[in-house]
Amino acid sequence: MVMHVRCRDRLPEETYRQVLEQMKELTSVVQALPPTAALAELKGALRYHDADTRHLGEVPRVRTLSRLGVDLRIGIGPSITVAATASSHIHAPGGVLAVVPDQVTDWLGPLPVDALHRIGPRQAAALHDYGIHTIGLLAAVPVETVQRLLGGRAGRTVADRARGIDPRPVTARTLSAAATVRCSFPRHVLDGADVRSALLNLVVRL
Repeated sequence: MVMHVRCRDRLPEETYRQVLEQMKELTSVVQALPPTAALAELKGALRYHDADTRHLGEVPRVRTLSRLGVDLRIGIGPSITVAATASSHIHAPGGVLAVVPDQVTDWLGPLPVDALHRIGPRQAAALHDYGIHTIGLLAAVPVETVQRLLGGRAGRTVADRARGIDPRPVTARTLSAAATVRCSFPRHVLDGADVRSALLNLVVRL
């Protein structure tokens, strides 16, 4: 089982680092998804704490709320896609939504296709044009048809995720201490407009 955690927007970086540390008290396999999200692998934690998935999700939520004053939205599922889709469908402040493996099809089915984690607006529009408006309908369409609509690799990925299939593992990854981007000019540049344009591009990349 995988946990996907969402913090509020514009969370200060130092507070985000503290949220990650709270998650590491639960499991050692925590993957930072900056600026305000994270993943955690729960397989070992479920055995160690001898708790059900929802209770395990409440632990980091209560800790971060009491220690940091930060309320989290936490989705739990058998794959990254299911967990991330679940965390995005908690509309009240905070909360935990756990989807166990035998509930995946029934839970995903009625959701609109654009609710599927990592599906883009153009992909959703192409599916809508074909009359596919829910994840359940998408899962029922042959993979080959989805590939014709969205392209080979992208179509296969979307079709699999609509069925709850997502083989990506959670990889332990902490937040980098610093980030750097560079820009080099082939010759000396004195034009202020060119320099400002390069600087703006660096800011966007960063």
